[in-house]
Amino acid sequence: MLTKSFEKLFSTDNLLEKLEHYKETKEYLLLKEMVHSGEFVEALDKGYVPEPLVSFEIPKSNGEMRQIAMATTSSKLVQKVIADALGVACTFSDKSYAFRKGKGTLKAAARTKDFLKKYSHVAKADIDDFFDSIDHDKLMLVLKAYIKDAKVLLLLSVFLKNGMLKQNKWVDKEQGVYQGDTLSPVLSNLYLHSFDVALEKHNIDFVRYADDMVFFAKSEKKAKLHLLKASAYLHALGLSFGEDKSYLASKRNGFEFLGLRFKEEAITMDNARFMKKLSTLSQKTKKKDLEKSIDFFNQSTRSIKAYYLKVLTDETQFMLMEEHIDSILIHKVMKAKKSKSINRKGLFVQLLVGLDSFSPATADERQQDAHALIARAYEAIALEKPLETAQKILSKKKTSFLQEQIKSSEIILNAYGLYASVSKGKLVVKEYGKVVNKVPINWVTRVMVMTKGASLSTALVFECAKRKIAIDFIDRQKPYAQITYFSNISNELHLKQLDLKNSDAGLKVAKSIVRAKIKNQINLIKYHARYREETDMLEFVKLEKSIKVMEKLYKLTKKAEDVPMLMGYEGSVSVAYWKAFGVIIGDESFKRVTKDAPDVINQALNYGYAFIYQRVQSALLKVGVNIYHSFLHVSQANKPTLVFDMVEPFRQPVVDREIISILNLGTQINSNKGRLNKKSIKVISQNIQERLATPTRWRKGKYKLTTIIEEQALEMAHTIKGTKSKFKGFVVRY
Repeated sequence: MLTKSFEKLFSTDNLLEKLEHYKETKEYLLLKEMVHSGEFVEALDKGYVPEPLVSFEIPKSNGEMRQIAMATTSSKLVQKVIADALGVACTFSDKSYAFRKGKGTLKAAARTKDFLKKYSHVAKADIDDFFDSIDHDKLMLVLKAYIKDAKVLLLLSVFLKNGMLKQNKWVDKEQGVYQGDTLSPVLSNLYLHSFDVALEKHNIDFVRYADDMVFFAKSEKKAKLHLLKASAYLHALGLSFGEDKSYLASKRNGFEFLGLRFKEEAITMDNARFMKKLSTLSQKTKKKDLEKSIDFFNQSTRSIKAYYLKVLTDETQFMLMEEHIDSILIHKVMKAKKSKSINRKGLFVQLLVGLDSFSPATADERQQDAHALIARAYEAIALEKPLETAQKILSKKKTSFLQEQIKSSEIILNAYGLYASVSKGKLVVKEYGKVVNKVPINWVTRVMVMTKGASLSTALVFECAKRKIAIDFIDRQKPYAQITYFSNISNELHLKQLDLKNSDAGLKVAKSIVRAKIKNQINLIKYHARYREETDMLEFVKLEKSIKVMEKLYKLTKKAEDVPMLMGYEGSVSVAYWKAFGVIIGDESFKRVTKDAPDVINQALNYGYAFIYQRVQSALLKVGVNIYHSFLHVSQANKPTLVFDMVEPFRQPVVDREIISILNLGTQINSNKGRLNKKSIKVISQNIQERLATPTRWRKGKYKLTTIIEEQALEMAHTIKGTKSKFKGFVVRY
């Protein structure tokens, strides 16, 4: 019984304590001030009159609408004070599980399961329109038996009779309690307490959750009798069971209660509720994107795990629900992929690893599940357009073939003790006398000697010269010699090259080379910035800043009046480029060093540039141009400056890109005393070889980068001869 007086219930301290439950509401600060000042308590003492409730409707499971009323925060505060006090002061049946601290659906389900161990039959019942059918007079009689203070009873009466606004019209409350009101749960339990007591006096075992209940019996006849008795007790309260929800059942055939289906020893989600949950998952995410859909699924999963996962004995429904969620997500991934709103697999993985599941999963398992789901989505897209997909599959196969082909056709000698010779039509490589590689000589396109500790037979040199196979010599990331072949040297061509170099047209060639290089630098930074916009905003902003500087300088190169001015712009762009490069590799202190580099990154870059340097030189010699007369670099004795020119646009898409890729994959690059170690050389060599063999978009087709190098050399020769009006430097597209 509630013996506390009105004054004690509505003390300032108690009101402030309960008010904390409404801290997030707009009225919180105003109400707190009113309670502190005593204004709120004074209003209660004089006779509190709540504002009318505002009504709205929500759908019921049977398709009908349930009316809900929303009270003001001040009304909720007053009701909470009374409701909490009644909840503590009143004693209820231990078979009543709704709206009570320490009870709830989980314990109601467990109690039901326990009763089924000794009973084989049940009567399932649901009170028809319970909350709206509570008789006010009967409820007040019950409340008078529990509440001593008349002022509290009067306040409760005011809340019971308080009207509501429905479509801005006042509607009186003649009976029932408002669903959604703070007082309604405890009032409903008090109203049915006499019903619970009557059932217990007749030794009827039951579990009641608000207006939903089950009566247990050892036979169908006994279950029917329990239902009749319960109906009679209920009738005395002015209530009745709903005919559509009241029935007899057996443990063998099963019954639904608390959203569950109990059958034999198994507990599953009742089918209607299960299908509705699947429908809700589909409907609520219909217009959501992938990220918002995952958020919704996580909320739903947490809600289901909080109840169903703890009571269900069969995992089948969870598996079906997860498969349903997966099918929705596959559709979302397909949609995002096709619309290009998400254009990278890594971003899909990043989102999908955040998806909660019904069973515990490790980080690795989440990664595996994400990749599997993406694979299913990609496969579904592929099946939509089989011819287009077949072309992509074959294109990948072709790329893989070309990459393997270049690795088998280019012989690299990069370790002490290696000796290359020719035997029976094959190029044979031995390491201290043991054969480590053997390739048909007619497959070989290039030989690269990258250490002073390797040697070649004269027979091999003769065969390479005869077959026009270049032999490159590189040490400490610097090319120092080359054995190659070239076309007949034409004095006329060389004179034309000098004439072009010293003309306005020569400046245009220089501009084309520099602008191609800068464009490739910008494109590489843009490529990496694009993926940081959603993953690392700070890095994205830094890269965007560098891009803006580079693009501004790129525009100025068009107006350069001479080569020194052009090179000045190129130098300024390089400062911004290498700063951005440092951001990308995670080392913002990075500085570019071209000679005797002390750090492994610069050593790796220099090694990579040497790798393409010799290819460019071979390509230029083959077309018969003079490699010592350049358009961009200052001519120097014994230095092939035209090679320096032509290498510039290939540095970024071939070497810089691959070094970044190696580092981003977490591969270590190591060196000792200024020399890259054997493992690092192998990784860099293989990556650059694969890149050179990869078909790349250029002009109106796709070509290997090795082919593009040769085409650029040929184009330069035609420009010098005058058979082509202007030279266009290579620009890569990502």
